[in-house]
Amino acid sequence: MNLKATSISVSSLSQLLLGTAIGDAYGAGVEFQDRKRIRAEVDFSRFFNWRDQIPADEKSRVVFTVNYHAWDYTDDTEMTIGLIRALMSGLPFTEDLLVAEWKAEYERGIRQKGYGRNGHGSMSWYYSGEKTIEEIRGFQRHRSNPGNAPATRATVLGLLPEHLIQEYAAINANATHPHPYAVMSSRCIALAARWMLVLRGIPSEVIRYCVAQVALDEDFAAYLQRVDALGRYESLDHGDWETLCGPQPIVAPWFLPGIEGMPSDSKFTTGCALYVLKHSATAMDALRMSVHTGGDVDSLASITTGIMAGREGLNSLPDWMMEQVEGRAYLENLAEELGEYLCKLWGREN
Repeated sequence: MNLKATSISVSSLSQLLLGTAIGDAYGAGVEFQDRKRIRAEVDFSRFFNWRDQIPADEKSRVVFTVNYHAWDYTDDTEMTIGLIRALMSGLPFTEDLLVAEWKAEYERGIRQKGYGRNGHGSMSWYYSGEKTIEEIRGFQRHRSNPGNAPATRATVLGLLPEHLIQEYAAINANATHPHPYAVMSSRCIALAARWMLVLRGIPSEVIRYCVAQVALDEDFAAYLQRVDALGRYESLDHGDWETLCGPQPIVAPWFLPGIEGMPSDSKFTTGCALYVLKHSATAMDALRMSVHTGGDVDSLASITTGIMAGREGLNSLPDWMMEQVEGRAYLENLAEELGEYLCKLWGREN
């Protein structure tokens, strides 16, 4: 089956989802480590599990390690799956539907694994019953630096008919992070996926495309223009890294303070993702650059490795990554279902 309207095959959808999970799972092993250490030691010859070495207090370190196993994907992939389930449900695409599908996917993981997946941020309060979803929305609504979850789960929205993308991307953000920067970020990542996967645009133009398409405020637009002006990844210096990721080392209130890398911030995640896509030719390029950025690398790698795998395939990644990543059969089956949904959707649109 081929999605003629979008030129996206089921094989490409499968590679998109598997690339998302691989980037997420591989990045999770070295999440919140300093860029300099990662670049010195992580050579992609094997899986590196440093979660028990995350530079945080003992209480926080337990949160990072409880129920974690090497090659598990995190909430980034889990919530992407939930978003896909919401799209395919046949129900109106709303904030509350998304929350219900995310909870259902979280609970499916518990039934399958016997415990809840590691990696959830503020949504863990909702799953545990500690806070209502409205309380979580209120928490994210008033932050100066909203979290990056909406961006990490927005990729698939770029495969929808163009007139739906920005509306659905805003719903995706507002479901948990009703903040202007979260909405802008969700829209940018969805449209980056459209540029790279549907339009097959030139990677070097991906940032300009997003800036032209999304209604950004002055600060966000200026930030992305500065990112677009940066040179090649290998030549980035300390000042360039501060342009891309914000103050280095990361400072409070950005998470996790004290390390060099990308914080869990909606704007900086978007800029880093678009920069990596601009400079990648393969899924392995995207994985390597994302992980070597340091900080919240699983979120960054899930976006970029997924999009580049959907565009160029998975052949650049070593076989052992495909063999070890969690949920391969599940994601391949989901790609079949998603392909059928997109065929019907585009058929109705045309």
